[in-house]
Amino acid sequence: MGSLVSTTTRLFLSRPRRAFLILRMAWWVAILSAAVKLVSLPRALRLVSGSPTQSSSQPEEQQDLATAIDALLSLKLLFLKPICWKRAAILHRYLGQRGVVTTINFGLRKGSAGPLTGHAWLEADGRAIFETEKPEYAVTYVYPSSAPFVIELASLAKTKAG
Repeated sequence: MGSLVSTTTRLFLSRPRRAFLILRMAWWVAILSAAVKLVSLPRALRLVSGSPTQSSSQPEEQQDLATAIDALLSLKLLFLKPICWKRAAILHRYLGQRGVVTTINFGLRKGSAGPLTGHAWLEADGRAIFETEKPEYAVTYVYPSSAPFVIELASLAKTKAG
């Protein structure tokens, strides 16, 4: 805990703008974490999404947002855990505020050991962004979207197995 305090202090002194960004992100992760326990996922996502703007941002600024949320969630304290849907939701909010239109994709695939695995990621212009490898999942839900999406999980397991 002592090293966390000293690291935080150094960050506030050396890069106060990034420190405040991470602090604001932590606030929204807390809100999202509480909201999903009380309301449906779409409603929780709507709550934290904010209003997109027409401003534009540079790729470096967008990358800085991704590294900030990754650093925050890597703390693994309380509700701050590296969970993909939390990362995607918070990045969706902050990128939207900078004029970057994204969707959050939730998907499933059959794992090599048999059970289904899930992942959430962001897409912009039809491409996954800020992912180390291409997400190869059957998309089961997209946010925001007004289109209903229904998938038979049993058929997903059969098609991936065959």
